[in-house]
Amino acid sequence: MEQDNTKIDRDSPVPLISEGVDVSQFMLHTPMEIGYVLRSLEQKGDLISVYFDHGQNSFLSTVLSVDPKAQRFWFDISGVEAINRAFLRADHIVFVAAPEGVKIQFVLEGGVEMIDYDDKPAFEASFPSDLIKLQRREYFRLETPIGKPLICKLPYPPGKVQSLPLHDISIGGMGLWVSGKVEVEQLDVIPGCRVDLGTFGIIEVTLEIRSKRQVTKRDGSVQTMVGTRFVDLPRHTENVLQRYIAQLERERHQLLRN
Repeated sequence: MEQDNTKIDRDSPVPLISEGVDVSQFMLHTPMEIGYVLRSLEQKGDLISVYFDHGQNSFLSTVLSVDPKAQRFWFDISGVEAINRAFLRADHIVFVAAPEGVKIQFVLEGGVEMIDYDDKPAFEASFPSDLIKLQRREYFRLETPIGKPLICKLPYPPGKVQSLPLHDISIGGMGLWVSGKVEVEQLDVIPGCRVDLGTFGIIEVTLEIRSKRQVTKRDGSVQTMVGTRFVDLPRHTENVLQRYIAQLERERHQLLRN
């Protein structure tokens, strides 16, 4: 399977899964499985791109709520009234998201309604009949060492550098722990981020903020987990990351055997 190298910027929708990719083994069909994926998108606040009119129109949305029993879900409307009116007339709608490198895509054949949700307009629809969850091996995330955590030097806001411990890392991006006030927002793009990988050297990357969620740790403290995506990762840096991740996997397997 070829990697989808389509670039995503802060103003563009998440691209559709490339034509020709065999997705049969990644199809989910049961309402329970589909509801679980939709609920995950809701809880993490991940952005979803919604395409209609044969891809000529699109807008960004988020899942507001999911009812697995009724097999219904609710999602944000567009900020443009004309787009919303056209969307309600659409008879073939494609939803696509890419939370932490996992491409999710499904289709609705119309039947979307606009309703009041918490005193604000929102769209309501039935579950799709199936859903694609396309998780590539290179985007699997490995948790980084807890005893001696990796640190990301994040130059944000401008003029300030934050030292954020890593929770996980992959070729696609990394998860960061943030204490106190979280100043970054979804789709912020932050260049010049540096991570010391020990004997593998220091890498410098551009990060796009993809998600934020509150996590209660075992000691009862609450921290924010920020999911990020690498933007235009240089080939040399990707090779360094691949070697580091391979070494991390070998060390984990060694610990399991001992």
